[in-house]
Amino acid sequence: MRVLVVDDDPDLSMLMALVLSRQGGHEVDTAGDGVEALALLGTSDYDIVVLDWNMPRLDGLGLCAAIRGDLQRPDLPLLMVTALPDHATARAAGIDQVLGKPFSTSALLGAVDGLAQPA
Repeated sequence: MRVLVVDDDPDLSMLMALVLSRQGGHEVDTAGDGVEALALLGTSDYDIVVLDWNMPRLDGLGLCAAIRGDLQRPDLPLLMVTALPDHATARAAGIDQVLGKPFSTSALLGAVDGLAQPA
């Protein structure tokens, strides 16, 4: 499964990528913000996007709107990983699932694998 991890914290981004690739067996690319993510989404096909809420240039909700609207990908699973408590706003914006920070590696793997399963 191809996963795109989008987070402006390079340490957290690297940690999620390592967990998803080594423990989950997924192929993972990373982006530092929503603008970088959109460039990757325009050139590659991903099975799921794991994204942060607060990022420079284009935040998680803006990236969600672009994926759902401009890229016309309502079917692409979006997992938001955030320390912000307002999960209802993220869900209303089109995020499929929210995982609170801090999180366990098993919670991250479970959320990614659960969202990426075909319906």
